[in-house]
Amino acid sequence: MNFMKFIKILVSKILYIIVIPVVFGGITFLFTRNLPVKFAAEATIYTGITSNSGLEVLETRVDNIATQNEYNNVLTLLKSKSLYEEVGLKLLTQHLLLSKPQEGIISERAFNQLQEQVPDKIKKLIVKGNFDKSYQNLRAYIKQDKDNYIYGLLNYSSPYYSEDALSNIKCVRVSNSDLIKLTYESDDAAISFNTIKIITESFVTSYSVLKSNQSSSAVAYFEAKLKEIEAKLKAAEDGLLAFNVDNTIINYYEQTEQVTTQQEKIEIRLQEVKMEYEASQAVLQKLESEINKRYNISLRNKEILSLRQKLVDNNNAIAKNEINNVPSKEAENKQLKLSKSKLETKLATSVDSLYNYNNNSEGIEFQRILSEWLDAVKNYETYSALYKSMMERQTEFMKQYKKYAPLGATIKRIEREIDVYEREYLNVLNNLNLAKQKQQNTDMVSTMKIIDQPELPINGIPSKKKLYVIIAALFSVLFYIIGLFIVELLDQRIKTPSKLKTLTGLEILGAFSVKSSKKVKSAEWISERASKFIYEKIRSLQTADSNPFVIQITSNWESSENILLAETIQNELLKYGNNVNVFNLNDNQNEDVISQFNKSNQYSEFVGLINSEPNFLITILPPVSNGINNSIIIQSADLNLIVFDADATWTEADNFNLDKIKRLLSNNLYSILVNALPDNIEEIYGEIDKNRSFIRKFFKKILRRFI
Repeated sequence: MNFMKFIKILVSKILYIIVIPVVFGGITFLFTRNLPVKFAAEATIYTGITSNSGLEVLETRVDNIATQNEYNNVLTLLKSKSLYEEVGLKLLTQHLLLSKPQEGIISERAFNQLQEQVPDKIKKLIVKGNFDKSYQNLRAYIKQDKDNYIYGLLNYSSPYYSEDALSNIKCVRVSNSDLIKLTYESDDAAISFNTIKIITESFVTSYSVLKSNQSSSAVAYFEAKLKEIEAKLKAAEDGLLAFNVDNTIINYYEQTEQVTTQQEKIEIRLQEVKMEYEASQAVLQKLESEINKRYNISLRNKEILSLRQKLVDNNNAIAKNEINNVPSKEAENKQLKLSKSKLETKLATSVDSLYNYNNNSEGIEFQRILSEWLDAVKNYETYSALYKSMMERQTEFMKQYKKYAPLGATIKRIEREIDVYEREYLNVLNNLNLAKQKQQNTDMVSTMKIIDQPELPINGIPSKKKLYVIIAALFSVLFYIIGLFIVELLDQRIKTPSKLKTLTGLEILGAFSVKSSKKVKSAEWISERASKFIYEKIRSLQTADSNPFVIQITSNWESSENILLAETIQNELLKYGNNVNVFNLNDNQNEDVISQFNKSNQYSEFVGLINSEPNFLITILPPVSNGINNSIIIQSADLNLIVFDADATWTEADNFNLDKIKRLLSNNLYSILVNALPDNIEEIYGEIDKNRSFIRKFFKKILRRFI
């Protein structure tokens, strides 16, 4: 369906398009003429969510998501069921405390209606002059029961106190500011004013309490956590102190460093002493061996060994004192060194006596060797004692080193534990400070301020009755047009020649308009044009052999239009002086003709049987759906016309009947469309002359130019 077709449909339904919106607009006007006048009250709250309170000294980047989330929380709280319940209950308490209507609180109409509806047992809950006590009594009375009056009043359909009524409060953020605007409409100006007043006050109070509780909970948590971490830190530090005292540790790292340094020095000194000791030992052994071999003298007599042993003991004592570096034993060291000198003198005397004893047999060489041996003995005993003391000192240091090794691991573990507690303590302390700062900031911010106090509305809101009427009229005509469009799209009727050709695949010789059309002039013109088209086809098919020229007319279903078509063709042929016979094979009164027709195999035979010699023979066959009595004779016709009703719906049965007739009459088979609307057959006849106004003609001319 093209646009022009759609315009034609709208034009054809112009009366409905005018009447329907008028009717629906009128109905809407009747329903809305008694709408109550609405009064709107407004208030503006300053939230302070986005603005800095001044406590945040560092520049912080505004988190848009967090800010938007905070505003969403505020708007959600303003729409919460608990807040609606509180507002409705406070409003009810305010009204029940009155003994008569009071301007600025409730109108006389609403007051009288409330007094008539409220049961006496509810009125008894009101304590005159005490709003808080009355409010608490009403709240305590509420139970989740459908028979509970106050519960029903707050949760069902009360026009002033119910959740449904209060949910009409509009809460919007003013641009990107810190302001939230609240608007409420009601048919009672005083109730609108007090509803906005109560909800703003209740919300500011509840929001401040909520935010304060949140921040106080955070501060209390961090304070408790700080005490817990502080106790753990103190316990760990006390444990480290006790461990140091038990193990005589002043500064573990300095002590271990000192031990390590001394150990290294001892190792170096030990190596040096060991080398000196081994060298002196080798020299002594060599001298003793030489004396023994050359002079056959043993230097290990009792006196010398005794002096050497004393010298060894004396040297050991001196070495220990020097290695340990004990200041209190300096006097003892002097005594030991003096004793050492005396022992060395005695040893030298003993050796000299040994020399004197053997002087007769030895000479100066022997005296030199004995002198060297004596020096070697002194060196050996000195280094022997020193080496022994160094070994003992090294053993002591190794014990001390082994002692410090496990102590270090324990100290490390305790220090790590203390470090963990310290960092946790500092982190919790920092969080506590931030929480306290946020608490103070929240206390300043959460104290919302009502910037624009609600005022008692004086003038009502302009009525929207006209808007409702316009909307109803527009939508009614829109739905009607959409309905027309849908019906047209879903319409399965044949209607147009192009659709008939698509369905049948046959060439269309002509189309006839409806006879009942008021546009008689157009119907007659269409009939004449269709007759001309059919006559043109007859003349193109007529030959010298086709005498008479046989025209068969049939249809899929019963149709009176077949006879009218036959008469139209007959009249057209008679204009040109032709002899035309028409036989209706559906008429039971022509039983003889029907019998002759059914017996014949050719139309020439049929003409001979009825003793007729016309130029043209028109036969009206029974509909294909009734069956074909003589399928042989009909194949000898010169022109076959199938009549289709434009107002008929095409079905699968039509396809079946059409296929049947196509198989019999494969040649010279054409279709005729009848009962078509003039607008639907302009596609083959062009523009059809109709009784149109000047405006319609003008608009049609414009539309045809562009569409």
